[in-house]
Amino acid sequence: MFILDSLLIGSLRFVLDKVVAAAESESQDDASLHGELLEAQMRLELGEISENDFTAIESKVLAQIREIRGPQRGALTMSSEDTITGVEVESFKSED
Repeated sequence: MFILDSLLIGSLRFVLDKVVAAAESESQDDASLHGELLEAQMRLELGEISENDFTAIESKVLAQIREIRGPQRGALTMSSEDTITGVEVESFKSED
């Protein structure tokens, strides 16, 4: 009886660990957010939403993408021997 219980608990723990790993992986994936942004852009082009609605959706989605990507990039550290040879700028504000 003890062996059966330990097998059942071990199997349940394995399944729950896999569910947690899948949920964490999905929460760190920004592909669904890109899809949401593309959908909003298509709705704007079809006239289903206004420019203001699109701007609100775009701001929310881009903030979520930055939130996901922020920890992945890591902290910027420099020593006294490091030099900056170029700068890459990425802007998320719309031009009016």
